[in-house]
Amino acid sequence: MSSGLLMEGELRSSQLALPTSLVPQVSGVYVVTPQIAASWLQFNRPENRRISQRAVAGLAASMLAGEYLLTHQPIAFDAHGRLIDGQHRLSAVIQSDATVQMWVIVGADPDTFGVVDTGLARRPTQFLRVKHSANIHGALGMIRFAEACRSNDGLVPPAFQFAMDVKPCLDMLAEWPEVQDYAQASDRIFRACRLAPAPLLAVLAQAARASHPEKLGTFVERLKDGAELPSTSPILALRRRGMEHRSNMRSFKDRVALYGVTVKAWNAHAQNNGISCLKFTFHEMEETDLFAPRKGSTGIKERMPEVL
Repeated sequence: MSSGLLMEGELRSSQLALPTSLVPQVSGVYVVTPQIAASWLQFNRPENRRISQRAVAGLAASMLAGEYLLTHQPIAFDAHGRLIDGQHRLSAVIQSDATVQMWVIVGADPDTFGVVDTGLARRPTQFLRVKHSANIHGALGMIRFAEACRSNDGLVPPAFQFAMDVKPCLDMLAEWPEVQDYAQASDRIFRACRLAPAPLLAVLAQAARASHPEKLGTFVERLKDGAELPSTSPILALRRRGMEHRSNMRSFKDRVALYGVTVKAWNAHAQNNGISCLKFTFHEMEETDLFAPRKGSTGIKERMPEVL
């Protein structure tokens, strides 16, 4: 078995043999396989914080997408060979069944354990440096969600994570400038009828690239003012959805349902169709059961519509 340690200047090829112990014996860059991650987690310090499955799932998604990068932040073992930093990253390697490169520090002072990971976590919104950064970040996650559904025959991938790391978020913003273009409009619509801006902004950005961009102006203006809307107007139905539900977008179900009905409202408007009922259907189940990768179900009865 290999330790996975990479020699300086040979980060893609040469590897050293496994030391006598399963715990790394020298600091350096390692190629971490699921097998190596599992062996290292055996030495996890008992006092380590409880693992967040949401954090593990987010890291695993990043690894599966090839977005996880080698950084200066290391896996750390103390002088007694106990793992004091890195349990979430190692758990994500196992969950994703991916192989990644990581810096590893050995021989860390055991007394530093109490101050590990107590700083402020970096968030993409801190780096966007644009107005409405939170809405933009959420919209980019929704677009990535829509792309994942499209590549999965319209079905929602089990355990999909909306959150993105900083670099993928910045890269996606460069790819989707329309998100920033319509950010102010989505915020004004939220103020007018309480329609959550992130799903709406994702739909507006995609609609700008779809078949009827010339109809976006009317869609946005009527959502803002609600003027002259007949009873079968999809815009009126969407405004009512916002005012009645006032969703805080905390749950997976909230995000998916609101994105789905917003796409349906836009598609009806783009095709000059009236609409009498605007809904997105789920099976009857608890929120905690919506993420069920082993069962292959997300609790959704219908396929996610595409923006026309």
